[in-house]
Amino acid sequence: MSLLAKALIGAGVLVSVKGLDNRLEITHYEPQFANLPAGFDGFRIVHISDIHSDTIPGLTEEISKCEPDIIVITGDILHDNDKSFLPTARLIKQLMSIAPVYMISGNHDLWNTRFSEFVALCEKSGAVFMDNKMTTISRNGDEIGLFGIADPYSKSTGTIIKNLDNSFAALPEYDGFKLLLFHRANQFDRIKDKGFDLILAGHMHGGQFRIPGLGGLMPPKSSLPDSKQLLFPAYCNGVFTHNNTTMIVNRGLGNPMIIPRLYNRPEIGFTVLRRGNE
Repeated sequence: MSLLAKALIGAGVLVSVKGLDNRLEITHYEPQFANLPAGFDGFRIVHISDIHSDTIPGLTEEISKCEPDIIVITGDILHDNDKSFLPTARLIKQLMSIAPVYMISGNHDLWNTRFSEFVALCEKSGAVFMDNKMTTISRNGDEIGLFGIADPYSKSTGTIIKNLDNSFAALPEYDGFKLLLFHRANQFDRIKDKGFDLILAGHMHGGQFRIPGLGGLMPPKSSLPDSKQLLFPAYCNGVFTHNNTTMIVNRGLGNPMIIPRLYNRPEIGFTVLRRGNE
């Protein structure tokens, strides 16, 4: 526990030690899809996000226990002002020893002037960087399409929309089950009709502070003013659906703020795909 956290507890500012629990939490999901190829029934995906260059004790051990088929990282792998990306690159290499790793950029990654160096180093380890790209994954004689979108960050909503349009225009057509990696969960309303079956996203940090029974309290500063609400923002954690599209939002691992996470443990998302009724 940080010295700041202890001081706040002593001052009666924070609710309880339990609220400051920073142990890793594995959240399990088993979404069902009628169009999932039979060969992918039971396909195991570990989803992490928003590392922000932090060191998370026990992360690789907990991920290994999940025995994933793939590991995906949905952006903000680095923090914007981090100059030493080698520890995070070593983490990616360790994850590659568990399962194939696919990752996309977040806004902090694109702000970091050395992100391209970081990507090149990770790709030497075999990780796949998916900004505005598509690949196929095969299993038991079937395949699905895996897509990635670059973070569209801008202070202008109009530029965000333009960047999203350009990213989607760069992706090839694919007739089959489509999985999208996308950083900004708060942009779901702009991408939910793009024909993806499953979207894995992050960015919202679970609301930074979570109030039991009510949800996340605040969005990241970089999502404003485009988030739906300043308080209790939409799309900050869990599962959201629209027609045939499901989005699962990861609360993230790191903490880029001086203020500690409250009732908001760092999260590993563990998704097992199931073939069946949606």
